[in-house]
Parts: sequence; structure tokens; C-alpha cells
Amino acid sequence: MSRLTLHARHLSCHQGGAPHLIILHGLLGSSDNWQTLGKRYATHHQVWMLDARNHGRSPHAPSHSYPEMAEDVVRFMDAQGIDKASFVGHSMGGKTVLMLSQHHPDRMERMVVADIASRAYTPHHGPIFDALMGTHPGTATSRDEVQAQLIHALGQDPVLVPFLMKGLHRHKEGGFAWRFNVPVLRDALENVVDEVNLSINTLPTLFIRGGESPYVSDDDLDHMADHFVHMDDHIIEGVGHWLHAQSPDEFYEVTAEFLT
Repeated sequence: MSRLTLHARHLSCHQGGAPHLIILHGLLGSSDNWQTLGKRYATHHQVWMLDARNHGRSPHAPSHSYPEMAEDVVRFMDAQGIDKASFVGHSMGGKTVLMLSQHHPDRMERMVVADIASRAYTPHHGPIFDALMGTHPGTATSRDEVQAQLIHALGQDPVLVPFLMKGLHRHKEGGFAWRFNVPVLRDALENVVDEVNLSINTLPTLFIRGGESPYVSDDDLDHMADHFVHMDDHIIEGVGHWLHAQSPDEFYEVTAEFLT
């Protein structure tokens, strides 16, 4: 199991003794995606927005699995002197939170899992990774050139293409590169969609999902309710998988009330 030090953005709370909140993003995302919500959470929490391994400004690694991602988070907490924290995790980040709840519940206060279930999913990200592998950011002269390559492969998707483009950064010496580790993540897709096995858990837990998202069904919630003794759930109607970006106000209001 490869060990590394995660990159994090810290938003300090002015209230003395404020509890810690750790935010974990989804596949191909980064801590940047949570800046706006993070600032709102920071009115009551010390907020830490982490870049997962192979994402954002965290180091690239040759492997990518939930046991590794959970251990990365625990080592980060140890390094920062954080004994316990609450967690918000979206998609891949939500499954990492579930893994933490099974192996490190003593490090957790409360947990929010956004639009993901514990079950295994059918891999469906292949076309996205094919599109990313088909770009040539190292020789591109502009961001528009890379974006045009993605649009050619994926179509004019108003959500997906701008989301992916947030992972592109410019090299000082010229050209661009993806911050996420495209080949390793492509090869690790089976791990990313794999099941997180659950046991009975007493942590206060909120499952929040998008009403138009196919990721979490009523059966999924029933399964998780069998394992999480103190569980709430909430549906944000009219939004899909990126519910925190599509309906940030309702997402914040529901999760902040639960966390505080």
C-alpha cells in the first residue's frame, strides 16, 4: 500500500474550539470544487478540503483504492493533530467516508455521504477516460484547444466538459497537463466502483441524493439503513449527481443543520 501526503485547503473558523470538518471530493474532482461551500461551513467548523491521491495537487501514486484513500485521510489527520472530525464526501469521496466508518469510526463525529451507495457499480466512465487519453495537453497552445478535443469526443456537455477542464493546469515551461493521474485512474476504475462492505454502525449519518440521479435508489437507502443505526436521508429534487454544485443552497442548509 503506497503512502503519501495529501494536499489540503484549510479554511479557519473564527470561533474558538470549532470542530473539524473534512471534505472529500469525487472522481476527477478536487478541493477546488468545494471552495464556495467550504467558506460557508467555516462559519462553524475548521474546514479541511482534501485532494485525494492522484487528484488535484496531491501526489500521483501507482495505485488507487478505498483502503488506501481511507489510510491517506487518517495519516493526514495524524499529521495535523486532528483526533476526530466530521466528514462530507461526494461520490468517490462518499465511499471513502464509508470505508473510514468501517475501519476508523473512532476518528469520526458525524458523516454526510452525497449521492453514492455502498454497493458496487457498473463501470461507466470509460468514454470519459478515452476522451482524456485522446487529448494532447502537453503540446496545446491554449485551454480552448484542449477543450475542443474534449467536446469532439464527448459532445457539448454543459456540465461534464467544464468540470473536466477544471483539472487542466498550465506548465511554466509551456503546454498544459491534467492534474489527475489519467492512466492510473483509468486502470483503477474497477476499484473506484467497487463495493464497500458495511457492518452495523452507530455514527450519526446523513445520506443526501439528487432526485434526478441514478446513483442511489430507495433499495440502496434501505440497505444502508440496515447498517447505520442513526441515519437520516434527504432528496434534493430536480438535480443529478453533482447536487452540491447544482443546488448549493439546499445542499448547504440540509448538511449544515445536520453537522451542527
